[in-house]
Amino acid sequence: MALQQPILNPCVPFCSPIFGGLCEGKNILIQGCVIVSAKRFSVNLVCANGDIAFHFNPRFDEGNIIVCNTQEKGCWGPEERTSTMLFQRGVSFQVIINIRSCGYQVSINGSQFIDYRHRLPMNLVQTLQIKGDVSLSCINFTGGFNFGGMTVCNPATPFNAILSGRFFPFCKIKIMGSIPYSADRFHVNLKNLLLGNIALHVNPRFKEGALVRNSFINGAWGSEERNVAFLPFCPGQAFQLEITYLENCYQVLVNGQLKFEYVHRIPPSQVDQLEIDGDVILSCVQY
Repeated sequence: MALQQPILNPCVPFCSPIFGGLCEGKNILIQGCVIVSAKRFSVNLVCANGDIAFHFNPRFDEGNIIVCNTQEKGCWGPEERTSTMLFQRGVSFQVIINIRSCGYQVSINGSQFIDYRHRLPMNLVQTLQIKGDVSLSCINFTGGFNFGGMTVCNPATPFNAILSGRFFPFCKIKIMGSIPYSADRFHVNLKNLLLGNIALHVNPRFKEGALVRNSFINGAWGSEERNVAFLPFCPGQAFQLEITYLENCYQVLVNGQLKFEYVHRIPPSQVDQLEIDGDVILSCVQY
């Protein structure tokens, strides 16, 4: 089945089919910003017959609450309400809806928020709909049929994962998260666990305004690569970083746009560990 590519800067109201439908382990990533004058917005998982299996509805005009519900045959069911409002007017956000066998697990800006039990079978859902007082920067569908390997949601930092048997030509590593307002720097390393060598070191430095790339070989750093038009990460905003292992280099995309290619200094066959640490909040890592 073909991958459903990230949808960048879509208009609102937004409506898109979900290729392959929903299945356990699939994730829906939504990055955007709440409009300064926002009253409310909604995220809906819609069935072919128009029923809404999951309605996620932050309301600023009703006491700063978030309402979740299901609409079947034109009638709303009992609301599930929470007074914990994790969105702010004028502030960027990241929502991940993790599809589970028992329900929809929702995290906001890396924090687990709610588990909403299925009221309609998830295999009836065909469409994602977003409308209201919000602008969108990225919509992505990952996991399930769309991505092999491991998916880890809301991991703590430092994050370490063993890549043995998973890291081979054309494979991808996807990292989704957000940057704290007070961030100084964070890094992503592709390493050799035994020797401590780092094949690829990706190091956004916010005070320097630099995106540093390097390798650490036999106890010493090599020459830094810094050439990039602008730093594609921003404190207070969500991001998606994708690393693809190609024959001659690593290809790195941020928010769906190619930012740099890094020619191999260490054979990628030696890479067996992914390491992420620093000033970053992780919402999902796939490898």
